[in-house]
Amino acid sequence: MSPSRKFVASGLLGVVLGFAVLALAGYMAVHAEFQRRAASAWLRHTIWVQSDLYQLYGLLQAAESGQRGFIITQDEHFLDACGDAARNINAVLDRLSERVRDNPKQLKAIAELRPLLGERLAIIDEAIADVRARHVDKAIQLVKSERGKALMGRLHVIIETMGEAEEDLLDVREREVQAAGGQFDAAIWALGGIILALGAFALLNAQRQMHALQTSRDSLKSAYDQLISETTRREALESQLRQAYKLEAIGHLTGGIAHDFNNMLGIIVASLHLLKRKLSGVDRDCAQLIDSAMNGADRATAMVRRLLAFSRRQPLSPQPLDPNRFVSNISDMVRRALGDNIKLETVLAGGLWTTKIDQHELESALINLAVNARDAMPNGGKLTIETANCYLDDGYAVENTDAKPGQYVMIAVTDTGQGMQPEVVEQAFDPFFTTKPVGQGTGLGLSQVHGFVKQSGGHIKIYSEPGRGTCIKLYLPRFNNVETPAPNTARPPQPINLPLGKPEELVLIVEDDDAARHVTAQGVRELGYSVLEAENGRAAIDIIRKRADIALMLTDVVMPDMNGARLAREAVFRRHSLRILFVTGYTRNAIVHNGVLDAGVNMLTKPFTLEQLAVKMREILDSK
Repeated sequence: MSPSRKFVASGLLGVVLGFAVLALAGYMAVHAEFQRRAASAWLRHTIWVQSDLYQLYGLLQAAESGQRGFIITQDEHFLDACGDAARNINAVLDRLSERVRDNPKQLKAIAELRPLLGERLAIIDEAIADVRARHVDKAIQLVKSERGKALMGRLHVIIETMGEAEEDLLDVREREVQAAGGQFDAAIWALGGIILALGAFALLNAQRQMHALQTSRDSLKSAYDQLISETTRREALESQLRQAYKLEAIGHLTGGIAHDFNNMLGIIVASLHLLKRKLSGVDRDCAQLIDSAMNGADRATAMVRRLLAFSRRQPLSPQPLDPNRFVSNISDMVRRALGDNIKLETVLAGGLWTTKIDQHELESALINLAVNARDAMPNGGKLTIETANCYLDDGYAVENTDAKPGQYVMIAVTDTGQGMQPEVVEQAFDPFFTTKPVGQGTGLGLSQVHGFVKQSGGHIKIYSEPGRGTCIKLYLPRFNNVETPAPNTARPPQPINLPLGKPEELVLIVEDDDAARHVTAQGVRELGYSVLEAENGRAAIDIIRKRADIALMLTDVVMPDMNGARLAREAVFRRHSLRILFVTGYTRNAIVHNGVLDAGVNMLTKPFTLEQLAVKMREILDSK
């Protein structure tokens, strides 16, 4: 073998042996480190056991001191230590038992301690009870007796014996820690020598290893940053989901409540209108009282309507709408709502898309937002209504779980008011939540806006900063069909003279609530029509089979067994010329789907006035 080959072979052998020794030294170092850690853990364990023993004896001594202080001064404050001892001694004993469960001798000592501690505490309690019973001398004699002293002495001996045992363990474990540390140090020195011997090889690979280390660190930092970002995003999404579920649950509850209230309000409103009509010109005082009652009923009706809006159960009549024209038309109304000390500014985007929305509900929503902004600016300020086209992408939809990606028309209402804290923003859409003083707000304004926007397929977002102001953005879905946007006209005035019917025009009233049916029938008769009544759908079908001269069927929607929609289908199947008018206080999906009234359906929402009923009936009967 040539010298060069021998040199290479010896070098390779040296490297192999060096790495073998390095691996052995590394193993020894790791083994020594594990031993050191284990010994350190047992050392801490012993210290904890000692701490528990000191705490146990300290509680007992504090209880005795408190007992003596109470006997001498009869001051109840001295009993705090007794109470602490009674509450904590068992917990300390349980913790101590858990920590020495691997030591049968210590467990046996604890088993002996428990009854003795209980007996000592019982003596303390007995002395305290004697003092409270005004038997101070008896309590003093009990304290002086050998019974408590003997118990305390026995407890002291047991605890001291356990402490000595733990001290012995502490010494042993300290030596184990030192021995493991010595082994670790020796292994480290060995590793150092081997590393120095292999220095030349390490230098050749140092640059490559440093580069790999830097790459690994950068990758780890990037992964950590991604983890933090993902965790933050998931927490935000979970919060939004919880809020959405809460609002959905409250919506179901308020929808049911609104249904019941609408039925009751329907009877009240109809009865008041009939009473006013019958007493017209008879007694002015009675008329004033009826007007007051009707005013209260109207306010209750408005609140129920807001509840239905929040629960997304109100019937909507969406029409194509030009948002810019709409905002311009309601500007004067908004200015009147704001007052003189608040400036209104409108920023209308060019080329704005059309949306399909119920313009009367949108008007109510913007007036609500304007009133809230006015209340947030008691010293004056500026309100800006802005329109724009916008696109909500997938990223936004991921961060806002109730939003769907797509094209929207955005209407933003921004004020320079007081702003809201984050915790207030989180609850802003909850019904009946308000930060206004009692009597100055119902807490239904924003919840009504939220329900209306969601029912219309849109999205609503609040941006607020305390002291800077609030911006509420309504995202309304873009309407792509080519239709002429509906003009923003004011609601037609209510007719003064009621359009009356004829006795030969027969109306069938179907309502499962007896009181509601009777008062509706009385109102229809007051309008000049002939009336038949049915308490459910089956009874109505029987009447329709017998009477071919029924001109109009006025039916409730929500009824047991057969709802109004099914009744209408069966009735029209038998009498093709029969006209149908639905009345309801709450509809899910019978004649209203996703909040939109089905085409060709006539409906009155409870509660309704006699004028509204008269106009609607005449409109249906006179239509071709």
